[in-house]
Amino acid sequence: MLYWPILALVEAGWDVWSVDWHADVDDAARQNMQGFVESALATAEGALPAPPKLVVAKSLGAYALPHFAQQDVRAVWLTPILTDPVVADALARVNPGRHLAIGGTADPSWRPDLIGTTSARLVEVEAANHSLVLKSKPWRDSAESQLAIIDQIVTHLLS
Repeated sequence: MLYWPILALVEAGWDVWSVDWHADVDDAARQNMQGFVESALATAEGALPAPPKLVVAKSLGAYALPHFAQQDVRAVWLTPILTDPVVADALARVNPGRHLAIGGTADPSWRPDLIGTTSARLVEVEAANHSLVLKSKPWRDSAESQLAIIDQIVTHLLS
């Protein structure tokens, strides 16, 4: 779900930087994911030539939401962990028109009811799991659903 939006941004002339911390997520990091992501974000921002203007994050990357909710950064949050109050509260405070959050009804971490009101645009994918795959459906249905999601992501980022 991250590859195609990144490719679309590159084709549109954006300079895209990536933070990949999956190999670094150990038991200590899992005990404080917010702190772990904030540390990774500080390191990444220190290496960037300028502050980010767009953010695309999936799952654990949504722990960066509190940081970017305070800035005028257009962002997409794929399958954010809304069961964590830190993430849900940050999504509730975002600037209007700047944030898109996407999750599936078969993902236990997608709980928009825990946000309250938000200025983010929420897209709910019926029967999609945390990978945004449609459970109990043929693979083609999932692929077509994900293409529609990617179209929404690209439109949000490049509008």
